[in-house]
Amino acid sequence: MASNLFINNDNTISMVGLNDPSSGSFMNDATVTCVLKDSEDATVTGQTFPLSLVYVPDSNGNYSAVLEDTLALTTGGTYTATVTVVSSSGINAEWQLPIIAQVRTN
Repeated sequence: MASNLFINNDNTISMVGLNDPSSGSFMNDATVTCVLKDSEDATVTGQTFPLSLVYVPDSNGNYSAVLEDTLALTTGGTYTATVTVVSSSGINAEWQLPIIAQVRTN
């Protein structure tokens, strides 16, 4: 299922509860980045990528960043946010999140 990204709005991208799969402990010191690409695999313009997601203080493995309202998005366009994690313990991971650009109506 795709998430929505609202055109001409700041949007938050989050990683919630990042943890070490072998121990279950939360990872609060990882390097988490995101790249947003369009359906032709081109990096979206309007913001500098890769974008760093910042650890949310006093959380359990939560990271977030703002996708700026200046992104060059097309209504109904499909995009992929690739989130990459590199941890100090040597655990690395990558997620590809499908996104659809929408105009906010309400």
